[in-house]
Amino acid sequence: MFELKKIGFVKRASAWLLDAILLAVLTTGVMWIVSLICDFDGAQHLASSYYTEWEDFRADYMGEVAPYYGFTYEETEDGYTVQKDGQSVTLDDVLVRLRDSKGEDEATEEAYAAFQALTPAETVNAQYRYVYSLLFMMVSIGLAVSYLLLEFVVPLILGNGQTVGKKVFGICVVRPDCVKMASVALFARSILGKFAIETMFPILLIFLFFFGGLGLLAIILLAALFILNLVLFFATRNHTPIHDILAFTAVADMKVQMIFDSEEELAAKKASAQKQFIEQQKNV
Repeated sequence: MFELKKIGFVKRASAWLLDAILLAVLTTGVMWIVSLICDFDGAQHLASSYYTEWEDFRADYMGEVAPYYGFTYEETEDGYTVQKDGQSVTLDDVLVRLRDSKGEDEATEEAYAAFQALTPAETVNAQYRYVYSLLFMMVSIGLAVSYLLLEFVVPLILGNGQTVGKKVFGICVVRPDCVKMASVALFARSILGKFAIETMFPILLIFLFFFGGLGLLAIILLAALFILNLVLFFATRNHTPIHDILAFTAVADMKVQMIFDSEEELAAKKASAQKQFIEQQKNV
């Protein structure tokens, strides 16, 4: 009566999958609305046009310009390679020589004029950083709204910490002592635990890996967080990942779980049960 009625793994995983699908659909919708407001497609198109402009310049002129300055330039299936004295260098090294010389013959003069007409590299890089920032903002807002609605507002309405998935599969969220969870605990579980730590922090690490130069450290932190949550789920008594530990909650089978509204009710029920047990022992 006073014990937590644990839920089976398959039922718990099914509820999680349904909630994840709903979360993904809602997040995508919110991201689409935000993208319209901030004109993400326009920003991305401008960045792409800058990239095409520089790629056309490279394809048209580097084959002649690079050898003039002693570089070896070769087109490959993956793009191109540039070498100097047998060592790999970047295209910027060739452009520096072109810029400093301002063209020394007909070929390089034409290339220099085309180079001067290009959108400055600083502007191109700034535009791409702007696109990445918009993308991160869209993901953040989309997930924040979705978690707030599906993992906080809906459980407040349905009661007992039930999301749509938990409602369908008969799962509830309570304190480990079977007392009903408070709204503050629900907020900590859904927003601080699930959204901030278990979702946004990994997404931030992924962005930093690809666009922020964090490199291997991002992968190590991402793997550490995943392993920690996995260990907590399978090693703890009530299978409590990070969000349940933060909120001091656990999931249970709604059909058979006795849920108490307060600690006082729990204490009263325990006292009553103990009294009945003593009376039964006396009658025996």
